[in-house]
Amino acid sequence: MSDPEPPPATSQPTTASTRVRFPTARWILAPRTTWQARRIAADFGPGIDAKTAWMMARLQRHPDAYPYMVNRLDGEQTP
Repeated sequence: MSDPEPPPATSQPTTASTRVRFPTARWILAPRTTWQARRIAADFGPGIDAKTAWMMARLQRHPDAYPYMVNRLDGEQTP
C-alpha cells in the first residue's frame, strides 16, 4: 500500500494588512488629503507607497498643484 499524495501546496492570502503608513505631520497638517491617500493606497494594494498615494490624493483635491508635483517628481529622477 502506498502513502497518499500530500495535498498540493497552495498559497493562502495573508490576512495581515500591509497598510501604508503616513507621517504624523501629514495627518496633522492635511488630514483630509491624508485620509484620501490612505484610501487610495488601500484600494490600489501593496504596490503603492505612501508618497505616491499622497500625491495622487493631493492632485485630486487640488489640481492646480500639478506643475509643482511634476517638478518634484522630475527633480527626484535626475542625479
